[in-house]
Amino acid sequence: MKKLALILLVLIVPLASCRKGIESVPTGTWNYRLLVNGADIGSAVISNEIKDGTYVSTTVMEMDAGYVRNSTKQIITETLDFKPVRLEVYNMTEQNGQKSEMVTIAKFSGNRVDLNTAATLSTITIDRPFILEGNYFMQELIKHKFKEGTILKNYVYEPSVDVEEPMLVMVKVFGRETVSVNGKKRSLIHLGFSIENMKNIDMYMDAEGVTHKTTIVMLNNKLELVLK
Repeated sequence: MKKLALILLVLIVPLASCRKGIESVPTGTWNYRLLVNGADIGSAVISNEIKDGTYVSTTVMEMDAGYVRNSTKQIITETLDFKPVRLEVYNMTEQNGQKSEMVTIAKFSGNRVDLNTAATLSTITIDRPFILEGNYFMQELIKHKFKEGTILKNYVYEPSVDVEEPMLVMVKVFGRETVSVNGKKRSLIHLGFSIENMKNIDMYMDAEGVTHKTTIVMLNNKLELVLK
């Protein structure tokens, strides 16, 4: 479940607040509820900023399943044309009074990845172009003006899924649908994210591009992020 939440957050970061008529990737900070099967189990704070000529996207996620508590902070740095620079993941888990921490840091130079995880250093060469998260998709959606039927594809590197191979992600604009958000019916634009070997992620945003709800159903669980 933790990995599913991280994938969901990686994709939603720059898509959280695209204002009508916007011409570039939005920046800002957004707060979300995290639910599993309708029950609140945590929260997420997501931000995207331009710093020293790069995009810096930060996600802080807190999950409390009763007997297991998890805190994750992920920081992604990429160039303004979406080339990977650095990926940092700091994860703390507490179970039965025992705490464990895992830190993953990846540095990128072209297709080379220098990966430091669990005190293990490794160098990987990836044989195709790849990105780190959704800023690229946001920019392309803006270019296409969120036109219904638009389909975008790219490879996203996520070491918690596969250390050596990026995963193929496809985004499709399905158009407007009526969706229940916090007990209220809203007419929202539906985006579908398809990840190879995994089920779809569904994202719903309003006419100004503010994402109200994101859902993934997998392993008999329904994981949702709902805008506070």
